[in-house]
Amino acid sequence: MTLDDLEKLVGEAIDPRDLFGEDVAGNLERFRAICQPDRNPGQEGRAEAVLNALEQFARFTPEDVEAIARAEAVFRSLPRAGGGERPAGPPVTVASPRRVYTLVERLGTGDLSDVYRASSGGRDYILKVSRVSEGAHLLEAEHRALIALATRAGDAHNRRLFPTPAESFPVRDVFPKRVNVALFEPGHYTLEQVHASHPALDGRHLAWIFKRLLTALGFAHRCGLVHGAVLPPHVLVHAEGHGLKLVGWAHTVETGQCLLTGSARFGDWYPPEVRRKESAGPATDICLAARCLVYLAGGDPVSDRMPDSLPRAMGGFLRSCLLEGPRMRPDDAWGLLDEFDAMLRDLYGAPKYQRLEMP
Repeated sequence: MTLDDLEKLVGEAIDPRDLFGEDVAGNLERFRAICQPDRNPGQEGRAEAVLNALEQFARFTPEDVEAIARAEAVFRSLPRAGGGERPAGPPVTVASPRRVYTLVERLGTGDLSDVYRASSGGRDYILKVSRVSEGAHLLEAEHRALIALATRAGDAHNRRLFPTPAESFPVRDVFPKRVNVALFEPGHYTLEQVHASHPALDGRHLAWIFKRLLTALGFAHRCGLVHGAVLPPHVLVHAEGHGLKLVGWAHTVETGQCLLTGSARFGDWYPPEVRRKESAGPATDICLAARCLVYLAGGDPVSDRMPDSLPRAMGGFLRSCLLEGPRMRPDDAWGLLDEFDAMLRDLYGAPKYQRLEMP
């Protein structure tokens, strides 16, 4: 088995049995050998990310596995986003002290939670439901961060950059779970969806996306928060309105703290200070944001290879955000935004609306 085979296996796994069968310890040891750096020269970061994901699966308890099986049963009872009619059967509901939510469709699943669109009282909401035992306290931290951002946001512009929290509540299961609820706002796409439709996005679209992302990060950093997971599934863009929302705040920490959790799937995107368990700061988020742009442009965000189609000035700008040490990178997102604006004026002239076509 090669690292490619193992990475594919991890990406398709739902619970530990999909990876290890009945011999977790034995197969984990065998997989560790496949991930050794000397067997993967030039791919050390990728191998480390696969190993981290394997070890996370190996830590799942029987209660985790049972809860995941229940979540998968709910998933199978719902259509995927845009996937047609809901199968016949009674509606699936989740009750809070304030509302009863009817699940409409599943939007996706992450390391910590399953994400649904739901309806209640004539409005649509996003529900994030923790799927593993460690997820509940992280979703609680996410809700606190979103409340802090909403409280500090002095105008509608800043509020639009983040999810609008509605409520957060615990639910009973084989282990404590938490549900975070936010308002659903249609028309948004993740950067993964954008990349699937446009494998090498035009520089003019890269420009407005990075500007909105720097605006969101600058506000969060002024609030003393490091997002800690500025990654393609956590950046939503509004194709028609050129808006942006930064979601996925479960890994957030205060500036200067170490990131203790992260996305296993994107483990090799993280800058060196995260892998060394050193303090995280604005430069950490800015590095991840720049990697998102390299990804959208059609480059390699792990090796930081820029595509030939990327304007040279923009490529040089991004490289300054990807330097090895955090002290070498920019650490003021709003100051960086001013510099980026100046570069864009030289490159493209006055801003001009260009619709981002999405299916």
